[in-house]
Amino acid sequence: MRGETRCAIGACWLAAWLGLATTTLGQARTLHHSGFEPEQDFDMEFTLIGQGGWQGKGTGGNGLLENNFEGMGQQAYIGYWPPGEATETFTSLWRPVEGIEPEETKVTVTVLIMIVDSTNGQRDDFRWTLYNDNVQRLVTLDFDNGTRNINYSLDDDIFLPTGYSFDHEALYDLKFEMDFAANTWTVSISDQVLLNAKKLTTTGARLAFGDLGPLWIYRKPEAPGNNYMVFDDYRITVETSDPAPKAPPTLAWTGWANDGRAMLQLGGDATTDYTVEVSDDLKTWTPLQTAKPGDTGKEVADAGAPGYARRFYRARTAD
Repeated sequence: MRGETRCAIGACWLAAWLGLATTTLGQARTLHHSGFEPEQDFDMEFTLIGQGGWQGKGTGGNGLLENNFEGMGQQAYIGYWPPGEATETFTSLWRPVEGIEPEETKVTVTVLIMIVDSTNGQRDDFRWTLYNDNVQRLVTLDFDNGTRNINYSLDDDIFLPTGYSFDHEALYDLKFEMDFAANTWTVSISDQVLLNAKKLTTTGARLAFGDLGPLWIYRKPEAPGNNYMVFDDYRITVETSDPAPKAPPTLAWTGWANDGRAMLQLGGDATTDYTVEVSDDLKTWTPLQTAKPGDTGKEVADAGAPGYARRFYRARTAD
């Protein structure tokens, strides 16, 4: 890669070279997968809470179904039967995970979902909510079964429309991509991006993955709907985030010093060593100075410039 800039005067030609570097990122690894099948010790006779490491809050419906997604064995669900306590307002499920390495700041959660409508005339909300490892809520994706609109909320608790809606009994591939190093999250459904690079936190909350799970929010706690959300193939993968690209070197002609030296200004990444090279024929290049630009740039002088009819300069990463 190369960027070139010509000086305003004919005596100087500047070229800024960006040294090529390659970084091999670790492959994404699966941190957890719930297929909800008997071979993973999931039993349809019991609630999902308490099986396969799944935890929950609330006494509303949750458990396992068979072949709700045709040919896919068992699925999990939340909803359908009402809570045992009239004072409850929601039921939530989550699956804690461990073993994320410090450099694995990119977390992806994929899950197949389907929302089945009520037959009792009451409709509720189904959500997927992300918490950090301090159990602080970060972001939420909301499926409003009353309007069938898909909404979202950041950690300011204000729900906004994504502009998309869903159909009942349609199978969707839901994907959350969270880059904790960049403080961003992106959500797509069946390859359609709903939200792109939204903030994970607007309040300075700790940026570390805790869990991401489904919730059933009762619109009327005294009379919830018998609607429910089915989900399957819940998978969490982790990988290292792409390193932030470093700024390429720049060279700017700043004029002649009183003693005849040619003066240049070296810019680029503040902490990277760049070598400024000089030539009089664009064939043979000689190192002039190696330096870090710092935050304000580095002044570079060429005392030999007055002895040449023309002079060429370029900068490259020192390595």
